[in-house]
Amino acid sequence: MDEPRGAPAGWYPTSDGSQQYWDGRQWLAIPPPGSTGGPNRRTRTLVAFIASLVVAAVIGGGVALFQLDRAEQRAAAEQATSAAAAAAAAEDESAQAAEEASAQAAEQASIEAAEQASAEAAAQEQESRDEQERELREGMVPEIEASVQTMAEEHIGDDLIDAAEVLSVMCSPVAGGSVGDLDQETTVFECFVATEDNGDGTMSGFGYNATMNWTTGRYTYALGDP
Repeated sequence: MDEPRGAPAGWYPTSDGSQQYWDGRQWLAIPPPGSTGGPNRRTRTLVAFIASLVVAAVIGGGVALFQLDRAEQRAAAEQATSAAAAAAAAEDESAQAAEEASAQAAEQASIEAAEQASAEAAAQEQESRDEQERELREGMVPEIEASVQTMAEEHIGDDLIDAAEVLSVMCSPVAGGSVGDLDQETTVFECFVATEDNGDGTMSGFGYNATMNWTTGRYTYALGDP
């Protein structure tokens, strides 16, 4: 730009449309009026932009860390919830197993009690039948004795035995047997027919025998020892 000789100090237009200050002797490199500072402003703008990037990075990093922390917390919460659900399920399963075991034990105890009660009832019923059988056998002895007496009286009448009358008849199982022994299907009796009182507390008479078949309910009898 040409130097304005003798021109007073002030701002003069330049060929690029800007302005430059003339102090009366030389051109000064100062910003023209209305200028925002040129390079300095651009520098400040760049610094502000970089600062905003740094702030954004810091904020973004914080947000990322916050989101990561939230994710970790969420994962930990989900894991804790899953563990609690698993523990609850295991507890329910254990309780159900214990309940089933208790029910099975109660059922088994009920079955055993029923079986024991049934066995006891069967034993009592068998004992009752056995007692009835013993009473029946005991009741058959007088019948046998009556039959033997009838036979002895007939023998007296037929002069098969020398006696005036039959005083008494007593039949007893042979060899210490017992009519109460239900394992014996047959019992042999030795019968004494008293026909004379000896006057000394003893009796004289004749021997008879009888055989009872408890299965058929029939018996036989005859004169003489078994």
